[in-house]
Amino acid sequence: MPVLSLLIWIPILGGLAVLWAGEQRRGQARWIALLVSLVTLALCVPLYTGFDPGSAAMQFQENRSWISVFKVRYHLGVDGFSVPLILLTAFFGPLVVIAAWDSVRDKVHQYLASFLVMEGLMIGVFAAVDGLLFYVFFEAMLIPMFLVIGM
Repeated sequence: MPVLSLLIWIPILGGLAVLWAGEQRRGQARWIALLVSLVTLALCVPLYTGFDPGSAAMQFQENRSWISVFKVRYHLGVDGFSVPLILLTAFFGPLVVIAAWDSVRDKVHQYLASFLVMEGLMIGVFAAVDGLLFYVFFEAMLIPMFLVIGM
């Protein structure tokens, strides 16, 4: 099972679902965001339980050709440094959604969607092994971060 890809893309797709809910269905947007963040946190369980801290090798690797002309690969993996960061990111996901439940009143769907997309991209930053993939995740993460800070 491609755990790392699921940890990256489920929050991003969930953010699109929250955005689709729209401003008129704030309650639905909140519940979708909470569900997606809890699913993301639950997906960290196999990452945590299956990680071997005694190995220095990259674990849970996914390595596919992405832009073959430039030999860029969609290469994900985790080590002892990135696993706690991914777990921490996923742990704070539901907490942020719950904290924003009543405090964010305007543009709820945009705030929660931006946060979920940012969560997925942050996990991508921590899991990226390929340099260009890291750069894409990092730079893309700045857009929803700007929106979250601005709201």
